[in-house]
Amino acid sequence: MKTKNTHSRCAQCHALYCTSQIVFDKGSGISSFYIVYSYHDMLTWITKILSLQQMDTFTIKSMDWLVYLIVLLGNLVVSQSSCPTIHRPDIRVLDVKLQSQVIPQQLTTYVCQQIQVPDLETYHAVAFEPLIGNKDAVHHMLLFGCDHDLGSFDPHQCGEADTSCRAWMSQYSLGVRGPICLPEDVGARFGKDSFKNLLLQVHWNNQNLSANFSDDSGFRIYYTTRLRKYDLGNVQIGQNDIAIQPFSETTINGSCGPQCTGIFPHSIYLTRTYIHMHYLGIKGRLELFRNGSLQTVIATDDQYVYDKSPIHNHMTPIKVQAGDEVRLSCTFNSRDGERKKHRVIHFGEGSEAEMCYAFVSYYPRISGFDQCIQMGDRNINC
Repeated sequence: MKTKNTHSRCAQCHALYCTSQIVFDKGSGISSFYIVYSYHDMLTWITKILSLQQMDTFTIKSMDWLVYLIVLLGNLVVSQSSCPTIHRPDIRVLDVKLQSQVIPQQLTTYVCQQIQVPDLETYHAVAFEPLIGNKDAVHHMLLFGCDHDLGSFDPHQCGEADTSCRAWMSQYSLGVRGPICLPEDVGARFGKDSFKNLLLQVHWNNQNLSANFSDDSGFRIYYTTRLRKYDLGNVQIGQNDIAIQPFSETTINGSCGPQCTGIFPHSIYLTRTYIHMHYLGIKGRLELFRNGSLQTVIATDDQYVYDKSPIHNHMTPIKVQAGDEVRLSCTFNSRDGERKKHRVIHFGEGSEAEMCYAFVSYYPRISGFDQCIQMGDRNINC
């Protein structure tokens, strides 16, 4: 099946609707047809699909085809309208992907690969698009900037040397769709006088221990030489001391407190938050405190489901001052239904263990403020 726009620059048109042509492969029983969808109102284009007023010919053999079309056009709307920046003429594209690898017949594997990037000029990445090669195995991905050469550019199981690249640039987990677009005045710096190598980390979750699985996932980087006003920063906040008792509801807290934020040379502004737990997670909350008093709730997931965990984009950036506390709470359920556990569940990298993290994007970047994690009451990174 192929898709093409009837407008050569459809993603940049200013009309309420744009038209796409869907051409199905031979044998599908469905001819090519035209359908109108709206950038501004998803319900409108779904209604258009259901009414099928703009078609040439159309035959539905089952409702599965209709569902497939809705998902397909939903992806088109997300990819073409959610990040108009990527269609600007100055934007270049770089794919940072794993060399195709066989996935081991084991539940959890972390694979890393260092990748050299252009360094003739200084660049700002303005968007990152996840490229998922194996949807049945990829649990999450992280892309790091490296201050130094790790030596090997071959894919390998992640090890101690890889942890020296701490400045993460982008993150993917289940539920993320389309390009991850940065604010208009913010860019992720790399190239000359910055990161000359990136490290891609991919977590495979081979739930069924399947054989003959392979993967070449990664990110598409949209970048420019037109540097923006601010450099993007990203920080991972959370708690590594996790012990979830069996048959219980347990809340774990982590803090990025005044001992860490007190050394800020300037205030920062939070633009994006993703709360990360695994399959026992049911609720997450990230809050900002100043002088011991709650200032604002940064993000809350009251009905957390890992496979559908949301991204919180802060349209009005949230100011964090030196000496503030950013407090994370994660609630886990080990007593009900499929979550029921007969043993204590601890922190771990595999999906059968648990995590309590918030991945937060901010600007302007503070060098070294990439992780703010606790082990109990002890601050690991500051």
